Amino acid sequence: MRRALHRAACRRSRVTVLLVLLGVGSSAIAGGAGAHQAHGSVRAARALPEWSGIWLSDDGIMSRIGLTNGPAGAGPGMFQRILKGQAPYNAAWADKVRAARAKLDFSRKVCWLYYPAVMEGPSAFEILITRKETALIFEHGEVRHILTDGRRHLPVDERWSTPWGDSVGHWEGSTLVIDTVAVTPDWTPFFTLLSEKAEFKERIRMVGPGRLEDRLTIIDPVALTHPWTVTLPFRRVTTVDRIIHGDCSESDRDQYVNGKEVLAPAR
Repeated sequence: MRRALHRAACRRSRVTVLLVLLGVGSSAIAGGAGAHQAHGSVRAARALPEWSGIWLSDDGIMSRIGLTNGPAGAGPGMFQRILKGQAPYNAAWADKVRAARAKLDFSRKVCWLYYPAVMEGPSAFEILITRKETALIFEHGEVRHILTDGRRHLPVDERWSTPWGDSVGHWEGSTLVIDTVAVTPDWTPFFTLLSEKAEFKERIRMVGPGRLEDRLTIIDPVALTHPWTVTLPFRRVTTVDRIIHGDCSESDRDQYVNGKEVLAPAR
């Protein structure tokens, strides 16, 4: 009897020790996995590019955008220059565009440019990069949300068109690859006219100190005869250290003097 009790006690001790060891081992494994994930997150965050600061389009659009009080050149002719040239319209869509442009009011002040026109517009913007999303925040309050956490576009029958569209992306090294759909067609005087079927593919990367490049391809089976690719350059602004969001329709201090934008004194 005494030997039987002793053997049972030994078995219980071995089981207890084994359970403790397993528990400790599980905790250590769990802790190790958690630490590994934490280190992985840190590494992923550190791998994101440094695109801080304030950015502006750098293709001369500031001297030719043709705003209400802007330099000479506003009018239908400026459509030949927005986004680096004339879109490759098919014949039917070209007729539609000509008719629409004939009705546009070029004297009307347009304060907000929507996507994709805003990418070549005169508005300064900042870039906020996180592991889950990259946001482009423009000075008049417009924001592009580019989802980089694996989310996909909604099914076609669940999409809701907006002036900014639905943008998802991923990183290929230090290049941000973006796909945008569901963009409400922009029929203001400041962009080449496209259909609601247009899809936009971008590759944004740093090409030099203080220089970004956005290689944009527009695919529109309704309006275009073939995909249209343009390259949009940006430069980092070093003369100011913050964006002050404002409403350009009220208390507007932007003025154009000799083809250049200047800031009028505060009243």
